[in-house]
Amino acid sequence: MRDQLRIAVFTIIEGVTLVVWLALVRSDAGIYQVSTGSLVAGIAVLAVGFTIEHIIAYNVIHNRGLLDLQGVPIAQKAVVSLIETVIWAVWLVLADLNMILATVVLTGLLIVEHTLSDNVFKGRDIFSKFLDVKTIGFSLIEAVGAGIWLALVQADMVVVGIAILLVASFIEHTLAVALARKQTVAT
Repeated sequence: MRDQLRIAVFTIIEGVTLVVWLALVRSDAGIYQVSTGSLVAGIAVLAVGFTIEHIIAYNVIHNRGLLDLQGVPIAQKAVVSLIETVIWAVWLVLADLNMILATVVLTGLLIVEHTLSDNVFKGRDIFSKFLDVKTIGFSLIEAVGAGIWLALVQADMVVVGIAILLVASFIEHTLAVALARKQTVAT
């Protein structure tokens, strides 16, 4: 139960990050049809939010205090967070064109991002491996959850969409933590 609560913490951080980002970059005129300030703020929210999420996830995986920064590979987790920021920004552009294509592309890009993140969790060089087939399932769960979330937001069912996003993210994070703990020594 303790692990589930700790996973829920960084799941909520990711959920809030994505919801705030979408609110900043989406308007009645369309996706990215907002001011430059809103676009910049949206990208900043993603980058900062994902970095916080990744640091807490690292600490959960290594059975450390959630906010313990000593020994955390912050630079590598920040790089992964910037990569994830670009992935989500691209996904939203594609989703405005074709949701199925966007979900397929998001799945593929998340597989790479989750592999890079797992490299860091396991103490390897960030780019030591680009594809781990063990990340496919939970990357697909996250991408499908994101697609459903956006479709529900566009249908004015925001609360249900956020709930779907959080459930999908929690499942993804639970599976990612389990994978990262394989061959990872607790510090």
